Amino acid sequence: MEGFDFLNQEVGLEYCAGDEEIYREILEGYVEEDRRADLKKYLDAEDLANYRVTAHAIKSTSLTIGAEELSAKAKALEFAAADGDLAFIKENNDELVSMYTDILTKIRDNL
Repeated sequence: MEGFDFLNQEVGLEYCAGDEEIYREILEGYVEEDRRADLKKYLDAEDLANYRVTAHAIKSTSLTIGAEELSAKAKALEFAAADGDLAFIKENNDELVSMYTDILTKIRDNL
């Protein structure tokens, strides 16, 4: 699909059996399910269990659309939450949110 060169469309389309229409629908859903407020809420509350669930969701859905770098960053934070490593999360959350915001904006702009 044109305009989505910031994503690994090959990976995304693989999850959609090669169907571009389904891929577009998944991209629309990805934007609608913006989880940035949840990340902030759970980090502010130091609620690592729910932060972990949210990071896991971002990891999985990002990989599904082909946002591999974002998925890897979310995975690192998911594992840190599982390990109770609040310092790592506080150190890396802003970068995750920045990457996530960038992907969301680019998808929104290209849909």
